[in-house]
Amino acid sequence: MAKDIEASIIGRIASAGEIDAGEISRNTELAELEIDSLVLTEIVMDIEDEHDIEIDLNTAEAWESLKTVGDIVDVVKTLVAAKT
Repeated sequence: MAKDIEASIIGRIASAGEIDAGEISRNTELAELEIDSLVLTEIVMDIEDEHDIEIDLNTAEAWESLKTVGDIVDVVKTLVAAKT
């Protein structure tokens, strides 16, 4: 399931940013993808809905912690694991 989560997130980011998913890895910095904060917020909301989780992004520090695709993947994996 962990790989499914990663693939799903990469797919969402690729689709939203009109980028080839093969060009995105865990180490890809979100800033490199040129996805604005509004689109990133929509991606996060879609991920939350898909996995029935809530990612706390109500503070500047929370946004600061999401620098790479892997950061998002790790947060989602942690929240999904905490549900079980």
